[in-house]
Amino acid sequence: MSLISETDKKMLYELGKNARLSYKELAQKINSKKTIVSYHFQNLTEQKIFWKFVPVFSLSRLGIYGYKIYLRFQGLDKQKKQALLEELENDNYVIWIAESTGAWDLLIGFYCQNLIEFAAKKNELFHKHGHYIEEYAITLIEDALVFNRDYLIKHKIDYRKEFIYGGKPHLETIDKDQKDILRLIRNDGRYQVTDLAKKLHLNSKTILTKIKDLEQRKIIQGYTTFLHINKLGLKFFKLCLYFQDYQDNKFQEVLNYCKAQKNIIHIIKSIGTWELELEIEAETVEYIYELIEEIKTKHPKIIKKIDITIITNERKLEFFPEWY
Repeated sequence: MSLISETDKKMLYELGKNARLSYKELAQKINSKKTIVSYHFQNLTEQKIFWKFVPVFSLSRLGIYGYKIYLRFQGLDKQKKQALLEELENDNYVIWIAESTGAWDLLIGFYCQNLIEFAAKKNELFHKHGHYIEEYAITLIEDALVFNRDYLIKHKIDYRKEFIYGGKPHLETIDKDQKDILRLIRNDGRYQVTDLAKKLHLNSKTILTKIKDLEQRKIIQGYTTFLHINKLGLKFFKLCLYFQDYQDNKFQEVLNYCKAQKNIIHIIKSIGTWELELEIEAETVEYIYELIEEIKTKHPKIIKKIDITIITNERKLEFFPEWY
């Protein structure tokens, strides 16, 4: 993490909490000056450390649900794999594509309105490419917690604020203008209200009112930052935890432990082969091995097995579906 300055780290931390902070607000947060913050922001942009700034949505409130397929291949050469990846990238229902090594070769995420819709996408994939699939696993996202990059700062973290990616199944209704707003800002968390007003032919006050309503109803949970973490000297790891004790209090025990680990940025509750997925940003695989051993040591009667996957390339990542 020596690739960027302490000022950069503080800025990335604050933008992870709220990607919509202005230069002035950022300067106040990190006890700096607006001109200094502006310089560092532009420098981080030029280095392509920022991937994009995005709203975090509670998707279940809009009747949108997440599904994932993890694949291990056989006989798939480089050219055919590239064709498959391009096909997936162009599919509006595919929201995550991650090339990987370890337990799986490719991880694919989908947003669908129901299980039947997902089944159709899965069947389409397998009809075309099933002869290359040696093994696969399917999971449904019950819920997910999105944490800030607390490892960027040095002071002790007593409580880690979380965005709720799924949320309780409480379906909300939004109007056409709000749908249009969500489509425009889904990959632009630092949007300008005046730009939205021009594109939608509405006045800025109306735009602000409609966005505030989405925020108050927790459809928009907040705004965060996607980073190209390899440019920070970090790697992306995923751990899949299999349970052998399914009592709620035991699950909560493991969950509370994971919430306290600064390098864990996403905790995903899964319905499928395993119960919990941890997404981790860290400098070395040795850190991950130590974390696995610590989880097993602290919870020997709860955790049955842990699979490790190293993400080598995230080709696509969306927090909101293109088809909505």
